[in-house]
Order: sequence, then structure tokens, then C-alpha cells
Amino acid sequence: MPEQNSKTQSQLAQIKLHGTVDRNHSRTGKPSGQIKCADGFTVSVQAGAGMYCSPRPDGYGDGAASRDFAGPYDLAEVGFPSERPEPWAEWEEYCESPDDPTATVYAHVPFESIRELIELHGGEVTS
Repeated sequence: MPEQNSKTQSQLAQIKLHGTVDRNHSRTGKPSGQIKCADGFTVSVQAGAGMYCSPRPDGYGDGAASRDFAGPYDLAEVGFPSERPEPWAEWEEYCESPDDPTATVYAHVPFESIRELIELHGGEVTS
């Protein structure tokens, strides 16, 4: 299957491949990480230096990578969903504040789980 260019590739795919911030915490040339779905659901997906992702390009944690690491990522930080992610039994294990699931972050979430969440809400809206 040929690789899609960044104009036709979903933002989630771009985040997986390139992250949202570089080693200097710059977002230049990176996707915003703010994903909107067809049913109006929104969520932040972040990967890069200082994020709860893996590999983590700042030398911290079990998934440490070099400061120059540019992707692809296996796990990402998900945050501030507009409603509680479902299935909750799966998402709760990543959640920092289960008592307030829309005002918190979810650490080290597999991209497959993020993709499934987005598909549950009708898919990513590009505009």
C-alpha cells in the first residue's frame, strides 16, 4: 500500500509517525493533536518530548529514546476528551483522574485504542 502524503493522511496517523512536539517543545510543522470526530466528540492526542508517550524522546521512563527521536510512536498521551472514553473498563487503566474523565490525561495509550475510540465516534473529521 503506498504511503499517503500529509494532506490526505489522518491527523492520528501523522501523530503516530511524527509526534506533535519536537525535542525543543516546538510544534512547527507538526499536527496540532486536537482531533474532532464526525459526531462532535473531541480529544487531544500528543506524542513527543515531555508527553506520556513511548518512545519518549527526552530520556525519561522505560520507553526512553534519544532527544532527536522523531517517530514513529507506539503509545501516546490522550487528554481532555469531550466525554468519557468507552469502553471505560479499558480506558480507566490509563486515566490519571478517573473521577473526572473529561478533565484529565490518559498516559501511554496504544494507538490502536485511540483509533478505535475515534472510529466509535464516526471517524476523524478533516477540514
